[in-house]
Amino acid sequence: MQARLFARQPLLLWAFVLPGVVYVLAWRIVPALYTAFLSLHTYNLAYDAGPRWYGLANYVRLAGDAGLMSSLRVTLVFAASAVTAELMLGLGAALLFDRNLPGRHLWLGIFLIPMVLPPVAVATVWYVLLNPFVGPVPHLIRALGGPEILWLSGPGTALLSLIVADIWEWTPFMTLLLLASLQAIPRELVEAAMVDGAAGLRIFRHITVPHITGMTAVAVGLRFMDAFIELDKVLIMTGGGPGAATTFVSVRVFKTAFQFFTLGYAAAIVMVLLLVLALLYSAYLRAVRRASRLGTGLTEETA
Repeated sequence: MQARLFARQPLLLWAFVLPGVVYVLAWRIVPALYTAFLSLHTYNLAYDAGPRWYGLANYVRLAGDAGLMSSLRVTLVFAASAVTAELMLGLGAALLFDRNLPGRHLWLGIFLIPMVLPPVAVATVWYVLLNPFVGPVPHLIRALGGPEILWLSGPGTALLSLIVADIWEWTPFMTLLLLASLQAIPRELVEAAMVDGAAGLRIFRHITVPHITGMTAVAVGLRFMDAFIELDKVLIMTGGGPGAATTFVSVRVFKTAFQFFTLGYAAAIVMVLLLVLALLYSAYLRAVRRASRLGTGLTEETA
């Protein structure tokens, strides 16, 4: 009936489709094309009247930019560390909340609070918690006789602080996706395996893991891409310091564009960042498909 309605009234169909098309064009495609355009031009917002053709000079400059390579390494360490911890903690929490625990829904609602907070609020909370003057964490360590630790300004602890804040914020997101995947597993399948004498670890390996692999791949991919362009927490908690210890690629783009006003070079960094993310995600998907095929084969052999 709905199909016949849309066929008779094509304008009604376009009325539903047009907002999404406008959004994609205005906020995704046009900015991406303009960024690619700027990357081939030199444009200093403070001095130039408009973009001037620069060819591939911005990309040639990128090839010799040691600071960019350092930013890429720091970003990869942050993203890989945070997402790995979020996956492990999220899976453990999902397995816990999948059980019929007393007050499960209440505890799950409390557990999900960090995920719905604005990133600026999360960064502010952790900035206050770790502040050496008013922060409760340094105060508690001093009260217990521990050493003075500069969490947000130490070369080794600043990155760790950002990782911990990201884990606190986004582990609930990982938990929510994995919990939905766990609850989609047919209970009859688990009960049949238990009747056949399968223990908990064997059920987890041959039933749970194959069923949640797809959702796990999606969750890890989404979180890695999001962590790779983290900006809010860095600017508020560490400002990219000390030195270049927490200067992620996103921070470098921000400073290049809005502090030094060299928009052409910042656009070139963005294009390289998009290429790196595309290559990493492509390799990740190939690895997931290979592991999924291998897991399916092992499950069939076991069955």
